[in-house]
Amino acid sequence: MEKKLLEKRFEAGRKAIRKAVDFQLGYQLPDGGYIWEGYVKDAYHKQAYSWSLVGERDPAHKLLSWVRETTLQSDGQLKDYNGDVYKHAWICQGAHSLSRFDISYPVYNWLRKQQAPCGGFPLLASDELCRAMTTAWGGITAIMMGDMDTANRCVESCISMLEQQPDKSKFFFQMTRDGKLVTDGECIDITKIKQCYWEVGFSMLLMDRFYQITKDEKYLGYAKRYLDFFCTCAEDVWSYWGSGKGALACAIYYTFTKDERALEGAVGFIDFVVETQRECGGFQYEDEDDILLIYIDHAACFSGWVLESISYIESVM
Repeated sequence: MEKKLLEKRFEAGRKAIRKAVDFQLGYQLPDGGYIWEGYVKDAYHKQAYSWSLVGERDPAHKLLSWVRETTLQSDGQLKDYNGDVYKHAWICQGAHSLSRFDISYPVYNWLRKQQAPCGGFPLLASDELCRAMTTAWGGITAIMMGDMDTANRCVESCISMLEQQPDKSKFFFQMTRDGKLVTDGECIDITKIKQCYWEVGFSMLLMDRFYQITKDEKYLGYAKRYLDFFCTCAEDVWSYWGSGKGALACAIYYTFTKDERALEGAVGFIDFVVETQRECGGFQYEDEDDILLIYIDHAACFSGWVLESISYIESVM
């Protein structure tokens, strides 16, 4: 891709995310909290991460102090999160990146205890099945916390899930706690649009991280297998609200390989975010409820997928 054109698209992406963060900040309460009448009580897990990416550290710290004082429980769980492993991983990463160890360590101490014998993580602590998304995000959280034993078990679980796939046209993303792939449940079907692309995206992202750490080519090989699968998916694979995780994974993979398919995927999602942002700064799509939660949640997580993708790609331009 032409460098000048990429720079123009990246600048549009940065402006969209600045607007998305400003939109989120408009709902922070004077005490730092992020719960108000009519808004669910477990939807502040991405905000500290999102805000810090554009330098809004003060409101992020204020939110985290509110979390510590009002929602962090003695066992490391957050009040009203009901054992949601995925959301705990998000807030752990956001807090840790801001050196808020008063939050990241207790949350992580609870989180790591939810790992199943197969090395995977369930979405909810009470669930009987593990899934790719939570396992990979838990593994990346473990890496950030310096817990490579837990991270290694996560990556091996994701690899096992990949190796057990029975059908090249589908990706099954749930497994039993003892490590058997569930092939009669949810999956990504390459013949259909609006699929759970994040399940593969998070898994590819974990392989990228392990290659960064180990320089072991096998992890790059697994990342390529995930990218190859993405390249067989429907036409919205890089233009759906669930495409951002894979976009960042592709951006990082591109820095290792200069694979143009990965660059096209990452940039395609950035363009999608720019083109679909609402005037308010948030995002909501036709297959979702038209509620504030959706607008804010996308505004938060798109921040990372867009800004970090841009930074990775620019580092090798």
